[in-house]
Amino acid sequence: MEKSLISVIVPIYNVSRYLERCMESLLHQTYKNIEIIMVDDGSPDDCGKKCDRYAAEEPRIKVIHKKNAGLGRARNSGLEIAEGEYVMFIDSDDYTDVRMIERLYHRLTEEGADTCFCRYYDTSSEGKDELARETYLKQSYCGDETKKVLLGMIGSLPEQAGDVEIGMSVWKGLYSLDIIRDNGILFPSEREYISEDIIFHMQYLVKAKHIVIEGTANYHYCDNGASLTKSYKADRFQMEKVLLKKEVQELNQIFKKDEYAGRLYKAFLGRVRRCIAQEVNANPDKKSAGKNIKGICDDPLVQKILEEYDDRK
Repeated sequence: MEKSLISVIVPIYNVSRYLERCMESLLHQTYKNIEIIMVDDGSPDDCGKKCDRYAAEEPRIKVIHKKNAGLGRARNSGLEIAEGEYVMFIDSDDYTDVRMIERLYHRLTEEGADTCFCRYYDTSSEGKDELARETYLKQSYCGDETKKVLLGMIGSLPEQAGDVEIGMSVWKGLYSLDIIRDNGILFPSEREYISEDIIFHMQYLVKAKHIVIEGTANYHYCDNGASLTKSYKADRFQMEKVLLKKEVQELNQIFKKDEYAGRLYKAFLGRVRRCIAQEVNANPDKKSAGKNIKGICDDPLVQKILEEYDDRK
């Protein structure tokens, strides 16, 4: 049987120094039947020209040039022209193992699944890999069990280490394009919701019929100097509250509140701590930072969740 075509969507914005590293990892994939969709999201550097050069040299590459609208919208632009049976989303400042697609596709087809996730590395700026901590309770989730994967992305149980069981990022997955298109699933803009990936997963995972886990680590999530503690977003806390409201709206259509609330609140409080860390480590105005930290701690929503969240359960 002929192997399925797999679409690989790569949003690109201001990543000239990392683009070659990413593209080399994709062009040398051991699984060859792929199309690589490079989405130049109005990049102000020379990424647009580099995209065109790649396309001129490699027939498997398609290029979209568009006005800047953010990561989520760039991925949607790629989905519009994707022709594969399955699709992956790769961030252009990261890179993959050259066997990633082969491994995920083999695991998916071997089990007759529609979706496959793999493990990943946190890769330092010096190139040191550390296996990311994730807790998959099973290697295969069928039917309603797929919702357990979503719960793991929403948050972890009180007795578990870390704020979530499973990372919410889409770059470690192989997804059915039919499920995405048949259900009109698109990414929101990260300018609207600070985590567009979890919104995508809340809509996708409830439609998936069979999810399998590839146990090897195949993706390198790279620290390229733009981490939370090194960059400052004045509206981060407000954006976290907007995201929480959207999560509650979506999750109420899938679960009973007592099934998800403890996980969601734990994860939200973890993000609140990171907002405070941002003020301490990245806000150059220390007087403003102190005022903002007090505002975060006194915020009515934070206080309400602290009252409702019981970590003894």
